[in-house]
Amino acid sequence: MPDIDIDEIVSSFQRRITDRRLAGDYPVGLELQLESEFAGMLRTIDRHEIDTDQLAKYVQSVVVAAHDMHLDDSNDSRIPGGASAHRVVSRVVRRQTNPLAESIRDLGISVTDALWEIRRLIEAQRSADERQLLDAVSGVLDRLAVLDHLVTIVTELEQRMAVLESERSGQ
Repeated sequence: MPDIDIDEIVSSFQRRITDRRLAGDYPVGLELQLESEFAGMLRTIDRHEIDTDQLAKYVQSVVVAAHDMHLDDSNDSRIPGGASAHRVVSRVVRRQTNPLAESIRDLGISVTDALWEIRRLIEAQRSADERQLLDAVSGVLDRLAVLDHLVTIVTELEQRMAVLESERSGQ
């Protein structure tokens, strides 16, 4: 999607509006009505940008933590015969802790999947918001085009009226 310079568009609109206002082309209250309608459109789509890149970093850290979780299998001991005692205790403890560690690992994977889905939904909403904003801008441009056309028609009618009035007064 090409970058859109909103500031340039707004500046262009403001210049055109000022020129036409000074020329008397716009009916009284039109600007306020358009500003109000556009502000309403923006309120419906403004969500204050969410940084999904930071969310992706957090998700990746959960992935790493879930996959790197392991229990220490070290049976070393400085006490004579301590290694054997450590192995026996390790087996007993491992029977209790391995299911817990596996559950926590599974939980980490589930949390990761949920966070990836949240990121996908946020990005999909952002894309939809951008389409809505472009539609809103397009609607404003359409209205301006209609106003331009109406100004042209009114100007032509005024010129015709002036010609008719001059012909009438010349008779």
